[in-house]
Amino acid sequence: MQHNTVYHQWVPQWLKLPLLILALFPHLMLLSLLHSNSAFTSSFMDVDSDGIQYLMILMYGTFVVTLLVIQRFMAYFSVKYYTLLMSSVSILILYGLSITSDYHVILVIRFLEGIFGVMEGAIFLPLIVAELKTKHAKEIAYTFMYTIILTGGTLTTSLMKSSIEDYDFKHMILMMVYFHVFVLIIAFAIFNKNRFFPKKPLYQLDITSWFLLWVCLQAGGYALIYGKRLMWFESDIIILCFLIFLLFGGLFMLKQRNQPRPFFHFEVFGSKNLIAGVILFFIFYILRASINNVYSIMATVWKWPWDYIVEIQYWNVAGSLLGVFLSALCITKGASSKLIFFTGFLILAIDCAWFTYTFYPDTTLQTICPPLFLQGVGQGLLFTPLVFFLISGMPEKYVANASAVGTATRFWTTAIGYALMQNLMLFLTLKHSDTLSSNFIDTNPVFYSQWNQIFGAHISKFPINESISMTAGAFKAKINAQAILLSNMEIFTGLFWLALITALVILLYHPVKIAVRNIM
Repeated sequence: MQHNTVYHQWVPQWLKLPLLILALFPHLMLLSLLHSNSAFTSSFMDVDSDGIQYLMILMYGTFVVTLLVIQRFMAYFSVKYYTLLMSSVSILILYGLSITSDYHVILVIRFLEGIFGVMEGAIFLPLIVAELKTKHAKEIAYTFMYTIILTGGTLTTSLMKSSIEDYDFKHMILMMVYFHVFVLIIAFAIFNKNRFFPKKPLYQLDITSWFLLWVCLQAGGYALIYGKRLMWFESDIIILCFLIFLLFGGLFMLKQRNQPRPFFHFEVFGSKNLIAGVILFFIFYILRASINNVYSIMATVWKWPWDYIVEIQYWNVAGSLLGVFLSALCITKGASSKLIFFTGFLILAIDCAWFTYTFYPDTTLQTICPPLFLQGVGQGLLFTPLVFFLISGMPEKYVANASAVGTATRFWTTAIGYALMQNLMLFLTLKHSDTLSSNFIDTNPVFYSQWNQIFGAHISKFPINESISMTAGAFKAKINAQAILLSNMEIFTGLFWLALITALVILLYHPVKIAVRNIM
């Protein structure tokens, strides 16, 4: 069936693509919904940053497993009824989120968002590909989607800015509801009752395997997010999560191996491109996780307001847009993956080295914005080519599975990146705090001078005991801020070496391999 038959006859050709792109955006906003302003969300739900991060991991993990069965749902309904159903459910879920502040209820809501949020948006991607009259339609559509993924957090925050500043959490969520109502209106207005895919029954869905994989991902994600707080394997909860992760992961693999119609084919792991792509994605996401450290320094050390930080993030958005544009040119012109990956990781290596020179107690926009822009260029250049490299050469029936592996890799590296940065920051901050504190003794002239200066400012206004306490608090804050900056210098130095070694391995892998083969 021709793709244009799913539209009403009155819909002009030039209007279809813009409306499909607009309809895709609210779905991609859901991942960053509760992260638009973490402090705002934390205060509403009375949870800390770990709780907020787990809400994202919960949705992301559900998102991953839903991708494996989504094709069956899209084939069961016509485009119109599918979009109306999924958008309506998303609206109800978001409305439910707006009327509760109970964290446990919100966990259930985020699980449902992970299912219906991805289902709502997934239908628009094949429709966009069908509307692009070019041999590079798939590349262009995926490039656009990944552009929104890279920049969506900042864009979502900007769209929600007035709700966050002037209203409450409920109004912020309701504003998101309005975007999904718009999708509902688009679906009702432009689609007819015809199908885009041949109809398939729903009764053949392997719900048991879906559940086994979901539990495996959630147990592993929970252990990574809360491991630092619970002292890792000193905690019975973390041990239990690890055992559940192994048990349910093993059961999923056994069940899929013995299924006559598995929804995941383990043959995909026979592809060298997929293995190499997963490794590169893992390194890429670890490097990408470091940008949150920079934004954290802006808030905790430099004390910049959150809305000002959002404005600064547009330097990173601008870099990402340039990087994505360059990657699209490279893909359409047939540039080698080796060249793209070497350039991208080299840019990220230079960027990490650059950041180590920006971590001072006070800084300027002229200092911090150029490396933010460069980081955006590097990640924009790498993201889409990595996805296409991962699925390249894969038989058509395995492409969906390879894409799911890529999404699962992003899930794990998001969780691992968060856990790694949290643990590194804890260890290094404590180390530097102890070192700095040991230098503050009465015989140290710098300490003596600063203590007298701060104490003198307080003693003129407050009693002596209170002045001593406030002066000690001021020194503690200074030590902590300096320890955070020194820790990030070390982290970004390590990331520089990781990115540089990755770039060099990409550059030299084939020449070295050929040389070794000739010697042998």
